[in-house]
Amino acid sequence: MRFFPRPKAAIVASFLIIALYFVGIGFLSTGHELQVIGAAFIGGLHLLLAWGIYTGRDWGIASGKYLSFIDLIFSILWMMLGVLPQGATLFFLSALILVLLSDPEVEAEVLGRY
Repeated sequence: MRFFPRPKAAIVASFLIIALYFVGIGFLSTGHELQVIGAAFIGGLHLLLAWGIYTGRDWGIASGKYLSFIDLIFSILWMMLGVLPQGATLFFLSALILVLLSDPEVEAEVLGRY
């Protein structure tokens, strides 16, 4: 009996949660046009990468590593500025994605070569 999801499902779910977070920021920032555009763009990037990982695209793995590293850096900056719950959540999810995508076995599973 398995209690943990497969790595591919965990990566896709993490990207979807991060995308939902940024889209939610966009909805809450309706008075600030530039923030809405930025949040929608970042959320869209995460949705695109979730789709790329889900369908087993090679560009999804490579781009996912870079974007999760950038998310990791920004989450550390957010925690330094005092935005602890959001920064810690983003840190955990981006670290999970980065660790899983760095494993060759997980990469083979995502690409369908297991």
